[in-house]
Amino acid sequence: MTLNVLQYLLQISPLEGFFFGSGKAMVVTGVALIILIGMGLWLFAMEKRIARMNEHVDELLNSQTLKKK
Repeated sequence: MTLNVLQYLLQISPLEGFFFGSGKAMVVTGVALIILIGMGLWLFAMEKRIARMNEHVDELLNSQTLKKK
């Protein structure tokens, strides 16, 4: 019983065979990696910008509290 299920799960679908046979699987993988790397770089840049904005807001708030005293 479990052998039949395992054999069924390991069968290559026609679509999967087409992607691997024609070399499109590597293209899809490459595009996905490029998108993920781009999103990671964007996230890193946004984190730096937000940190700078946070520091700027903190400076403004500190200068306003000093003026009130």
